Amino acid sequence: MKSVVSTLLTVLPLALAHAGPSGGHHNGGWNGGGGWYSGGWNGGGSTGASSNGEGSNNGGSSNGGSNGGNQGSGGNSQSCTSLTTDEIRASGNNSLFTRWRPYSHVNAPAGWLNDPCAPMYDPTRDEYHIFYQWHPQHINWGNISWGHATSKDMISWTDHGGWQDHQALALGPSGNGSYNGLGIFSGTGQPVNIHGQKDGTLLLFYTSVSWLPIGWSIPYHPGSETQSLAYSTDGGNTWQEYAGNPVISATTETAPMYWNITGFRDPFFEPSPHLDALLGQSEPHYYAVFGSGIKGVGPRIPLWSAPASDLTDWTFLGALWEPQANTSFGPLLSTGTYAFNFEVSGFFSLTDSKGDVHFYANMGTEGGNVSFHESNHWALWNEGVVTRGSNGSAQFHPVAGGAGDWGNGYAITSFNDTKNNRRIQWVWAPEDLVGDGGLFSAKQQGFQGSLTIPRELFVHEADGLLNPNGTLENGNSVVTQHSDGTYSASTLGVMPARDVADGLRLGAKYTKISKTTYTSNQILQKQSAASYEVRAVVSAATGPVGLVIGASPDGVEYTNVIYEPSNNTILVERLHSSTIVEFANVTVTGFFAPYILAETGKAEAITMDVFVDGSLVEVFVNERFALSTRIYPSKLCSTGFGVYVGAGSSATFSNFEAWVGLANVWPERPANSSSPLVWDTAAATNNYTWWSGN
Repeated sequence: MKSVVSTLLTVLPLALAHAGPSGGHHNGGWNGGGGWYSGGWNGGGSTGASSNGEGSNNGGSSNGGSNGGNQGSGGNSQSCTSLTTDEIRASGNNSLFTRWRPYSHVNAPAGWLNDPCAPMYDPTRDEYHIFYQWHPQHINWGNISWGHATSKDMISWTDHGGWQDHQALALGPSGNGSYNGLGIFSGTGQPVNIHGQKDGTLLLFYTSVSWLPIGWSIPYHPGSETQSLAYSTDGGNTWQEYAGNPVISATTETAPMYWNITGFRDPFFEPSPHLDALLGQSEPHYYAVFGSGIKGVGPRIPLWSAPASDLTDWTFLGALWEPQANTSFGPLLSTGTYAFNFEVSGFFSLTDSKGDVHFYANMGTEGGNVSFHESNHWALWNEGVVTRGSNGSAQFHPVAGGAGDWGNGYAITSFNDTKNNRRIQWVWAPEDLVGDGGLFSAKQQGFQGSLTIPRELFVHEADGLLNPNGTLENGNSVVTQHSDGTYSASTLGVMPARDVADGLRLGAKYTKISKTTYTSNQILQKQSAASYEVRAVVSAATGPVGLVIGASPDGVEYTNVIYEPSNNTILVERLHSSTIVEFANVTVTGFFAPYILAETGKAEAITMDVFVDGSLVEVFVNERFALSTRIYPSKLCSTGFGVYVGAGSSATFSNFEAWVGLANVWPERPANSSSPLVWDTAAATNNYTWWSGN
């Protein structure tokens, strides 16, 4: 073991020279940035191209601040001097822009980012699109519009229109008094025109907002949220609002507004031949689901349809699914809570290896108060059987469920990648700031939020399993018992899109460590880079086991990613992630139960795949578990990694691999793409009742 570690340290020296992102790859210690809004996600957004600013509030945009290092062309080693709370608070706007910023992920050029919107593949131009909820030149939610980026491969991305200030803006509110005057909330898109034809048109379906504030726990103003269309005939260079907007404008006399709703937003629309057949449609239709709920009753997923020949003509079919308030499908630890309201809902099907169709719903749940889950928002999924109800509409009956992201990832959406015949999921990864009312370091970083690596969804199938003491009956899988006493299980599979992960690794320093049994924690690389991936296959564990990331050479800062067998949880232990207590340090908890194999009578091996990119951490386990969270080390040199083995335990690690220096996915963007920060006037925010203005 000693010789292996020595070789690794020779290949990856302790202090890596840093020249910043260059040629699409990152070869050193990126000094990234981050931050998140903990003031409550009241489902949605709003912004326009104009901020009506009241002063610029800018203290310059140095690359990393007093201890942030150089993100430009000059090289520097990773500093092991701790950045302090006082130094951060004394720093100017954008001065820490590059300190914890992810460069291997999709994010806005600067400013506030939340939900991913309308991911799609344009077959006419062989191009991928991703949009995102955006508040440019601000570090907090408000005046939400859509930013826009494009890619040929979902690896390298280009800001559509440019990276400066508002240049990447695709859609923005038209001003108070109009149907979309206060926000362009979330939605989805299809590469078709309003007649369902593929002629190069790109069509967006979004929630238009005319009244704020909106929140599931406060009285709902009827008509606040309507549904509208926008389209582009030039590949997304320009966008036009449909002249007949809004295309869905329900009132208190029509469904679903007479439900006494908690919200009505975030259209997710796709064609579904399966629903066409179930409902006996005489022509192909598109189907749209929304996030909603009934106050005091429970969350709802309204289902609407429109003939493919006229995507402006939508009909309410009823509630696809009607769970009770604050309930769960199965055990709370393994399936989560439905809470009181749904938003950013989705509904899609996947086909397994036998050709059988599986129906899935995903939803963002609001209002749940679970001690082991950090936020009162949770991104969940359920698999269900779909039948035709007595009202003639489709009804969803859950048979399994779990979390789409076990950390703070939220606002999940997905699309059918027709180029590669797969379903790709996008997830919002908020920041995790707790000091200063949830805005500690936000203005110094000059932005908040990122999207996760594109994830592929599929039906995960496993055969030849045992079910001792009912261990398979945790709600995560559909379980079938066979005549020989073995079981099969199917669940929603999730993994980083393989081609995207491969692209991120191009140009990275690769190292592999031979099979080794450990009886204690071992740091295998004392310093690496601010962006790296570590992956290991672990077996024969006698206790808690996992990986160490974000470790400083002196051992003061580190983060443990642990599988805890006593209760089948994956823990991201952040107590020592940073010496700066204004960053969140609570342990993130997710549920993962290894399958017991009939062939051996033992648990399957655990494959942990962890991506670290600035502050953003993504954890994948056995292609059926995903978790995203944040760490903000105070030292630039806190980039070490290794293995975690609980006290008194042992485990065998095989195929331990590391890729250090993942690709910069924004080759046309400078490392410091910050924009001057603006504070909105009282007049522009209705005396700060619509949004906070910063």
